[in-house]
This record gives sequence, structure tokens and C-alpha cells, in this order.
Amino acid sequence: MPPTRQESEDQGPVRPHWLLSLIMALACLAVVASGWSVARLTLGEGTPPPPAEDRPEVRPPSVRAVDLDPADAELFLELAAQELRTAPAFHMSYTQSVDGDEAGHGWARHRPGSDTAFEHYFRTASGVQVYRYDLPGAGFTMTAEKGMSGMTVLESPSEADRRLCSAEFVLGFLDDLVDSATGVELVGTEEITLSEGVWGSRSSTHTTHRYTGTFESLAGGYQQETGHNTLTRITDADFDLWVDEQGHPRRLSYTSPDGFGETYDYHALS
Repeated sequence: MPPTRQESEDQGPVRPHWLLSLIMALACLAVVASGWSVARLTLGEGTPPPPAEDRPEVRPPSVRAVDLDPADAELFLELAAQELRTAPAFHMSYTQSVDGDEAGHGWARHRPGSDTAFEHYFRTASGVQVYRYDLPGAGFTMTAEKGMSGMTVLESPSEADRRLCSAEFVLGFLDDLVDSATGVELVGTEEITLSEGVWGSRSSTHTTHRYTGTFESLAGGYQQETGHNTLTRITDADFDLWVDEQGHPRRLSYTSPDGFGETYDYHALS
């Protein structure tokens, strides 16, 4: 299902739908060797919502924005991670850069009632598109224009597969921030505007508290020569985090000492 208009080419594919027969076939086969175009066939509607265990873990809220002083930076970071993890649905877009030049961009989302528990799109700087999914009944699957032949079931998923094909790709960054951040400080209050995202997320402006510090995490990638997902350890990265007055994360931007950076915009939490 290649994009049908320019906006889709820049931001992601038209949402795929999965026939029950395809899901069952994917669960049994490691690779559907049908090529890129066949792998992205238009499929039917009507798959039931993913079971509860396929959705991100929901933790009972422990803190609320109204109970906290924004100057208590560590607690506000914890609140932002909590708000993201307990959100019933989310939609995030992101860019990667190397020395200030874009090295890739993508988006990811989780929405109850969808026929995918999680979906993640990425486009490399050279234009290679990669699609990753957590499919109820089939597990982690992915396909890419180069390095893979058709839709592939990841039967023995690596650590990179598990992170990049599941909601942990979105949730893990803020959890890593809470676990490893040092020198966290409140810079001040700022208004930020998020551009229009895919799937109808409108442009929005938010009053936020901006925090800075350093942390370590894992950056995802795709190796087109082998068709493998990759994770790279990022250490001593300088970050900026914008959290709105309700405690929702709105933007996370970081740059590592070697010039690699990412910016994540959190469009919709509901």
C-alpha cells in the first residue's frame, strides 16, 4: 500500500487493514515472499480490537500536575513519563539528525480499537521506507523497501525488534529520562507549536515548562544491507523536554556528543 499523495510520502503510509486470513498466515510463516508491492496490499476492515495484554501497560497515576511545583524537575519528569504511559492512545512524530542535517523521520501511534496494537513508520535520509507493527495474533512484523522481501514475521525478535516494533519505542525514551537524567533544571515557561501530524492531528500550541539536563538511552535504526533493526547506545546526551501544564510531554529533543540527535513531538494523548 504505497502512499497515494505527497503528504503520505512525507509522513507515512495510508493506514493498512489486515484480513484475518493474512494475520493467521503471518503467524505461521516467517516471510511472505511476495515482494514490496504485494506486501502492502489494501486489506479489509473489521478486525477486532487488540486484547488488553497487547496494549501498553497502564499504571495507576501516582502524581498530578496540580499537586507539583514545576521547579521540582525530577518529579515533573516522572509525571511526564507517567502521563504518556497511562494514556489510552498516543501519536508521536520524530526526526533524526546528524550534525544538524536530517538523517530520517517517522511517526508512531497506539490507538485502542485499531487492527494494530502499535504501528511505526520510518523513512531514512536516502528515502528507504520501513514499516513496523505489533499485530494481535501475529506478534512483531515489519517490511521495508530494501533489505527485506515482503512482510516478515519476527519469530525470534532481537532487543531492537522488541523495542522498535512495540509501544516501548515511544514509552522507553521518557522512562530512560527518568532513570538516567542528571543535572535536570527548569529553564522557564515557553509556548511551543506542534505542526500538523499524520492521521488528522491538527497543529496545536501549548504553554509548557522547559527542562534541560543530560541522559542516556537507545536510538533505533535500520540496516538496509541486512534488513535488521538496530539499537545504538546514546550516552551523555544533552536534552530539552517541554511538559505542558497538565503534565503531558509535548516535545523531547536531544543531541549526543558525537552530533547525533532526535526530536520527538507528542501530538495527541487521550
